Amino acid sequence: MTKDSANSLRSVAPVKRSEAAQRLLELLYRVHYVVGMKVQDTLRTDETLDRHQIAVMWIIRSEGIEGRSIPRKYVEKQLTSWYDISSSAISKAIRALASPGINLLTITEHPRSGREKLIELTPAGNQFMQQMTRNGSAMCDWFLENMSLWDEEVDVCLYIYTKVTTIFGKMIDQERLAAGEPIAAAAPQESVLHHPLTNQMGDRSFTWAELPSVPREYATLMQLNIFFPIHYKAGNKLEQVMRSDTGLSRQQIIILLLIYGEGENHSRMARKRIETALGSWLEITSSSVSKAIRSLTTSEMGLLTITESPDSGREKTVQLTPKGGKFIERLVESGVTYLQGLVDQLSDDEIVMVSHIFNRTYEIFESYPGPFRTD
Repeated sequence: MTKDSANSLRSVAPVKRSEAAQRLLELLYRVHYVVGMKVQDTLRTDETLDRHQIAVMWIIRSEGIEGRSIPRKYVEKQLTSWYDISSSAISKAIRALASPGINLLTITEHPRSGREKLIELTPAGNQFMQQMTRNGSAMCDWFLENMSLWDEEVDVCLYIYTKVTTIFGKMIDQERLAAGEPIAAAAPQESVLHHPLTNQMGDRSFTWAELPSVPREYATLMQLNIFFPIHYKAGNKLEQVMRSDTGLSRQQIIILLLIYGEGENHSRMARKRIETALGSWLEITSSSVSKAIRSLTTSEMGLLTITESPDSGREKTVQLTPKGGKFIERLVESGVTYLQGLVDQLSDDEIVMVSHIFNRTYEIFESYPGPFRTD
């Protein structure tokens, strides 16, 4: 590490281990929703496909056999665990990708099971995938160019995203084993090209001084491969944990988390801002968001109130009620408890690295100029 890098490192904010899970929850929320949705927008390539279909395509690329084919049941299992969506809705999305108008996939009988279907990229699907990768690479080039407070900040970024993704994967596998479900080893062969340091970064712990340097010609692809699981697997898993046993829909939970995470005093926010955010993130109409907000204001729920904004009679302010505040406290407590399992597997240096890199990621994406299009 150079002298200039060492001086820059002294400006990195410390994080107490006792406060790390709470801090990570706040930052992972931003990386999952704000950053993750922008990553999705770039990977979409055009407006033809919805977010679920983009997720199908990226699963094929990242976890399919040679990045071209994958059992349909595996895709359905992944997406039903990530989204508030049924298997039939996912099958419909897959069939649409195979329709003559889109023609990105074929659906055939699996050669080893007459009861299973195999989905596979068509030549047009392969071209689309190449375009997705080029667009995603352009976004990651921009991101890593801005990850430049000191020379080795990119190495810290790649290490931390790899480390956190690996730990989340192990935690999810352990839960599946405990529930008697197949773990990730039963999934299709992973085929994305990784730099040899990927496994080393996931399995070992490094201090600031020990961090290996990633050749910059590999950095872009490594970052692109990491953005997908940190958003879909880690972010959606945390969302599931916080939503479990609440009886609320994904939309309702996200509204409450948005107000808590981004609202004034963690308790109130303009309704229009909520509508804009959820409309972009979940691809739903403003009227659908308004309906979800109103459902949280009923006498039975009593988690939110809607009042006229003091700044504009035409605008409404959505605010947590005392009951809503206590409800959020329970959500946060469940999220912190879950993330403590991650923190317990990090060194003191790594805790500070995670906080720094997640915060830097959010800062950089605040000036996001995308979606990136290379053609």
